[in-house]
Amino acid sequence: MNKLCVKRFLFSALIAAFTIAGAGNAVSESAHQPKTVVELYTSQGCSSCPPADEFLGELVRNSDVLGLSFAVTYWDYIGWKDIFASEANDARQAAYRERLRSRYVYTPQMVIGGAKHVVGSDRSAAESLIRKLTLHSKRLPLEWSFNGDLLNIILPTGSGEATLWLFDLDREEDVDIRKGENKGKIITYHNIVRKIRSIGQWDGAAKTIRLDLADIRAQGREGCALVVQQEGYGPIIAALEVSF
Repeated sequence: MNKLCVKRFLFSALIAAFTIAGAGNAVSESAHQPKTVVELYTSQGCSSCPPADEFLGELVRNSDVLGLSFAVTYWDYIGWKDIFASEANDARQAAYRERLRSRYVYTPQMVIGGAKHVVGSDRSAAESLIRKLTLHSKRLPLEWSFNGDLLNIILPTGSGEATLWLFDLDREEDVDIRKGENKGKIITYHNIVRKIRSIGQWDGAAKTIRLDLADIRAQGREGCALVVQQEGYGPIIAALEVSF
């Protein structure tokens, strides 16, 4: 290869490298503030849940809705252990039982905006609540910026106290269920919560939160969501959905 060919090759390789790197940085992460948050408490061992899981899959296609799937463990004894379920999800649903003065926990349960709940397969009732409670998660307008693997989120001055929750997410998974009430079904789950963390409190003063997205990606997750929730398990006043 002569010198001219070598120079052309190196130049082309350099341009290609910058193009690939630039494209990777451009699509590496994004974030938006939805209008409402919908939490679905579900189980792979519950025969009533698949319609609600499908409904949540439709809701998450709307960027105005942050849909979150929380798999619970208490139906595992029927014959199929839910591969996404955790005791942390159980505890969050139990906290809602107390907060919303429900007599028991159940699946499929949808909690809208941290304020109301409905049977998750009842589309009409759920859609009515979503319309009624829309914009609740924009009551506190957030600002954010990316700096490499760091995400800086600014909470403005407001009123009241709130807990800052961080949920690590897997976007979409198909599960072949081989035992239990849903035996033989392949069910698709969306925005699966794989980890719940309380990352601090907000007292109404302006506050900046810094999230290290590299740590979350290192766990194999595909996104995360920040939720600002009054009194721990009360009304949700802000949310930010982050995609990798």
